[in-house]
Amino acid sequence: MPVIRSIHANLNVLLAHKDSRSIDIALDTIDLAKIYENVDKLEQENKDPNLGYDDLVVKELLRYFKHDFFKWINSPDCPCGSDKVISKGASRFPSNTSNPHKISIVEVYQCEKCKQRVEFPRVNNPLSLLAFRKGRCGEWVNAFLLLLEALIGEGKDRTRYVMNHEDHVWCEYFSYNLKRWVHLDPCEAVFDEPLLYCNNWGKQMSYVIGFNANSVVDLSGKYITKEKQIPQSSIVDPNLVAKTIRWINGQKLQQLYNSYRMMQNKTEDQSLIQLYNDAIVPRNHELLNETETFKPTTSHSEIPQGRQTGSSEWTKARGESG
Repeated sequence: MPVIRSIHANLNVLLAHKDSRSIDIALDTIDLAKIYENVDKLEQENKDPNLGYDDLVVKELLRYFKHDFFKWINSPDCPCGSDKVISKGASRFPSNTSNPHKISIVEVYQCEKCKQRVEFPRVNNPLSLLAFRKGRCGEWVNAFLLLLEALIGEGKDRTRYVMNHEDHVWCEYFSYNLKRWVHLDPCEAVFDEPLLYCNNWGKQMSYVIGFNANSVVDLSGKYITKEKQIPQSSIVDPNLVAKTIRWINGQKLQQLYNSYRMMQNKTEDQSLIQLYNDAIVPRNHELLNETETFKPTTSHSEIPQGRQTGSSEWTKARGESG
């Protein structure tokens, strides 16, 4: 059951992004002066009273990340200088080898010009990605989330990794001004367009799952329109997915409660109150507003049809060309 396995595999996906040392390095790596200079310009030009300063920071970070910081890779260039390489498959990174960059697989290519082997490791350590600064959607979201956490995270459960079962990832953040979780796609530099994938890309999807530090959320209703919904029962028993998420969230609440008792030295009542305010109230608020927040609406932006990152052959093969 791939959906269930993916949920379990991503339970702690945000741990590395919460690391204080990584956050400090992230802040030292990016051009904060340039980012905040542009945020000030956005603030002067902003005509949406619902957006606060943090929201403008996020919008500028999307622009900066895509255009000034990270690079999309369809296939790697050869050290000889040629960009003509042929895919020769991929291999798993050896489990018995030191792996500080958290490389999952290594894609292998052969240069058409000099015939040498060219490797493209798929790096999953967000701190390493600040140095590599290249990849596809997995690397983009991983690195972007670390920068997002550094700029607006505040040590709170405010960022979310979002996984689509049909092989795409993006993220969300909680906007204090909009009072809801906001969709972000760093690959496309898109802000608050949850129907980007169905309406603009033409992508069919079965499940979309969000991962917070303290919870897992089924976001399928927010991102998948009726027309593009792959029947979930054709993939996995939906009741099993719901039961798995409920069980995981119960475990996460228990872990959070234990951390309050042990690490913050709080009484039982103090821990329960903090747990209620930090985790239960925000999640209940999201659940109560699902009918409004998750209701599919027509995309209102001028975003072009089809995915803008990746080669035309690649996006067409993935059903994302619009």
